[in-house]
Order: sequence, then C-alpha cells, then structure tokens
Amino acid sequence: MQRTHILGLRLRSATYLGVKLMEKTLKIIIPLIFIFLLLGCDKVEKQYQADMDIIRIADIDYISGLILEYLKKVKRLPLQSNISNKDIQVFITHRELPDWLLKQTKSLPVESLTTDQLKTDLEKELGREIKLPSDPQNVATYAPNVYIYIVSKEWACLAGHLYSASQKVKTKNVQDKYHKYEICYKSKLNN
Repeated sequence: MQRTHILGLRLRSATYLGVKLMEKTLKIIIPLIFIFLLLGCDKVEKQYQADMDIIRIADIDYISGLILEYLKKVKRLPLQSNISNKDIQVFITHRELPDWLLKQTKSLPVESLTTDQLKTDLEKELGREIKLPSDPQNVATYAPNVYIYIVSKEWACLAGHLYSASQKVKTKNVQDKYHKYEICYKSKLNN
C-alpha cells in the first residue's frame, strides 16, 4: 500500500511537471504560431489585393470604353446634359454607400447622382443594355471600394483605387497601399 501511495505521488509529480513543462512550451509556441500566421496572412492579403487590382483595372478600362463610345456617338460625355451649377459625381457601385462617404460628398461642390442614373444614360444613348461593374472587394480596407465618375462641362474623369502601383497602367500614389488609376476626357462641347 505504501508503494502504491509512493508511486501515486511520483505519478502525480511527473504529471504536474509535464503540465508545467507543457504550459511553458505553449507560452513560447503560441506567440510564434501567431507571428507565422500574421506573416502568412500578409502574403495572402497582398496576393488577394494584386488579384483584385487586375479586376479593377479591367473594370475601369471597360467603363472608359463605354464613355469613349458614348462621346464619339453623342458628342458629349455621359450625364453632361444633367449639369446645372455643379459638377456631377457618381460612385459606381452595387453596394449601399457608407454614411461617412455620403456626408463627405454633401460638403463638396458636386451633385451626386446614382449608378443607375449613369447606367440609364449610357443605355439610352448607346442603344443597348449595359452592366456597370463595381469594385470586387466587398469591404474597403486601404482605399474606397467604389469607382468614381466625375463630369463637368469641360471634362470628365473616371477613377478606381488600387492596392499597389501598377506596371500596366499609370497610377498616382495617394498613400501607402492606395494608388489611384484615373482616366480623364475632354468634352467635345467646348471644341
């Protein structure tokens, strides 16, 4: 009976020491796991954003093609006939715009129109159904996840926001991980 008791104490001691050793090991290993995960997530994020940038560039080029086709056919820029006192701005997106963006836009000297209004004008003048793409990323991370079309009586610009500077198109660095790809047009009305 004493042996069992002594062996029992030894077993409990060995178990206790094993648990303590495991706790110390986990205190070292768990932070290392998080560091490796974060480094891995950063690589995954960069690759995801690079893939999304390819789509963004293609979307802007597609919308730009529609604008140029419209300009050649109608001899003015889309929505230009709607301008009264202020330039017009359209956030091209299928998502609901965040309140902060709507509030910020109200303080600007522009009139905001909807994606549907731009789409309707394009369809009416080009004589076909148009599907306007929007930024593929559902949640904005580093830059706005909308395309922006601004038109005045003299010009118009279409912009998308990229994660990285592009080797394929000219971009302007706005801030770290935020590059603007913008295409501008002069109005035929002033020629």
